[in-house]
Parts: sequence; structure tokens; C-alpha cells
Amino acid sequence: MSSTSDRTPGVPHPTNTVHFACFECRVSFKQPGSSNWDPAVPERPFPCPNCKAPMRRMGRYFKAPPRRDVRGWRETIRLYLGGERFETSRPST
Repeated sequence: MSSTSDRTPGVPHPTNTVHFACFECRVSFKQPGSSNWDPAVPERPFPCPNCKAPMRRMGRYFKAPPRRDVRGWRETIRLYLGGERFETSRPST
């Protein structure tokens, strides 16, 4: 079991990741160390590797729908535009 004292200073811990989504090609990526970024900055500092569109910061607890689930991605976009950022976990029902 690893403790916080085992971490190298200045190196992001792998669990400190935030999900970023590209609404154009319906993909999501985790960015190591991204939890240190200002949540007020909604876009990833570099574009989607597939289509070069800006990627949106979705939060630590975001789970992307499958790429083929167009309806699920529409709902994801609707939630994002409504202000949802998936920064807190929600209990399972």
C-alpha cells in the first residue's frame, strides 16, 4: 500500500485525473495531474488528438457514454451546457 510520502514532489499522482470530452468525435480522455488545473477553465489546454476540436473539462467522476450512443452524448452535452461538471461522486441507487 502506497502512502503520500512515497510520492515524488512535482509528479502528478495517477489518481489525480480529470476527464475531458470531445463533443465532436464523442471521445473522452483522462489527463494526469489535471486536478491541479483551475476548474473555471472549461477547455483542455490542447485540442482533441482526433479532430483538433476543443475538449471540455467534464470532472473527475464523468463516465462517457459509448461512442455509438448518440442519444447519450446529446444528454451529456445538454448536462454540460446546463452547468454539470461531474466533480462529486453520486451514490449508486
